[in-house]
Amino acid sequence: MQTLLKTQKNIKPNQNKTFPIGTIQTVKNIFEELHLPLVLDELKHCGHSLCNLITGLVSYKLTEDLSVKHCHTWMNNNPHLLKELHLEPFGKDALYRGLGTIGMNRHHILHHLLLTLRNQFDVGMDMVFMDWTSIHFEAQPHDLIQYGYSRDHRPDRPQVTIGLAQDQRSQIPIGLTIQPGNTNDQTHFKHTYHQIKPGLRTGSCLIFDAGATGSPNLDLLVSDNMRYLSRMKLNKSDVQKHLNTFNKEEWTQVVTGNKDEEVYGGKLMFPSRIKYLYFSQTLYDDILMNRRKRLEQDYDEAPSLRKNIELKKKPRKKYRNSNHFLFTHISYTFPLKGMSREEAIDRALQQSITGKEGFFSLVSNKDFSLHEALSFYREKDRIEKMFHSMKNEIHLRPTRVWNQEEIYGSILIAFLAQLVISMLRYKHASLRRVSTKFIMQSLKNFALTLIIGKNGLQRRVFSNFDWINTLIFYGKDPG
Repeated sequence: MQTLLKTQKNIKPNQNKTFPIGTIQTVKNIFEELHLPLVLDELKHCGHSLCNLITGLVSYKLTEDLSVKHCHTWMNNNPHLLKELHLEPFGKDALYRGLGTIGMNRHHILHHLLLTLRNQFDVGMDMVFMDWTSIHFEAQPHDLIQYGYSRDHRPDRPQVTIGLAQDQRSQIPIGLTIQPGNTNDQTHFKHTYHQIKPGLRTGSCLIFDAGATGSPNLDLLVSDNMRYLSRMKLNKSDVQKHLNTFNKEEWTQVVTGNKDEEVYGGKLMFPSRIKYLYFSQTLYDDILMNRRKRLEQDYDEAPSLRKNIELKKKPRKKYRNSNHFLFTHISYTFPLKGMSREEAIDRALQQSITGKEGFFSLVSNKDFSLHEALSFYREKDRIEKMFHSMKNEIHLRPTRVWNQEEIYGSILIAFLAQLVISMLRYKHASLRRVSTKFIMQSLKNFALTLIIGKNGLQRRVFSNFDWINTLIFYGKDPG
């Protein structure tokens, strides 16, 4: 039995061709199930099929994801890929025009997906998570790309803001909104809500973070007979009436599923809403520990700053403001002499306590139990993981396009790629805990080999099976 590769002299060239087919076949299958080909091809009546071009773009997004130009090269340099996509050789401008077309018609495409998921895949939308993020651009600002609060930690770059909506039970994304980079969450909330509203049922519950919580948004949901659950900032009344008198024996202990976590809660009933107050011992300890670390750093820096003050030197730039009409005066909060380092830090720590440490609150117009409200709100972490998947594994940015409609289209391509992954998880429960990158790698590895005989006949052989792509294409786990 031969176990080693023979020398090159014994290797005979042949006409066999091997190319990755898993990603393309998966995208085609999911698109067919969602009835996207008819919708996309209605948007373009001449030239190459828009659905086939978009299938290629989504497949490339899940495979290499370099740029639209490289996607054109990837597709056109392999005639077998073009054959699988039912395309003839084309110029790269066709892909840019395709992005612009779906960007211009994104609302129509997303509306179709919303109703298809609800009516044919039993995506009930009884509970929906909503969240917003941003992606920055290496470009000059214009109508869409604007400076704003950056979740990418790049305040020096203009950006766009993106909203996502995700069904709680199926974990499938059901909505996508794109707004200028200076749009705050309260304003963006309305766009995301109105987009998914046709798919919601009366009494559906929307779960979102404190950034979108405001009277206009909550009143809008109430007027539409919707339910909501959101985090709410603690106010002075909460501190004075409830937090200052907090007693673990008087509050209800909440079961969280983590035996090491100690959480207590209480409900405040109002005519139009219910407020849930919680105290987490773990959160309290973490806040004080982090604050103490910061105070230790500040104390170690204080001697040099004290010396500058005594010598009447100008303080370092970080302690000054840049406004020429304002003057920054630095003084001691208390004398540093006469007490040890630990005593000074302990005193500063006590002075920093506001009474809100370890506490947080939720608000809803539905009567959940303390356990249910906390559990459902914490499930919202799923949509944050979806943002992470789109940004860091599917690579939402850089978009590498600058036209406004093409930017819309590029972001929609990333959304469709994430939708394909989420649909696979929905159909196969075993994949729900598998990272996006491992699913992508398995599909990329799945290959088709064309064995060409002497008479020119072709034989198709699939290879590189593993348990993930076997489950996706065969419906069973080989193990």
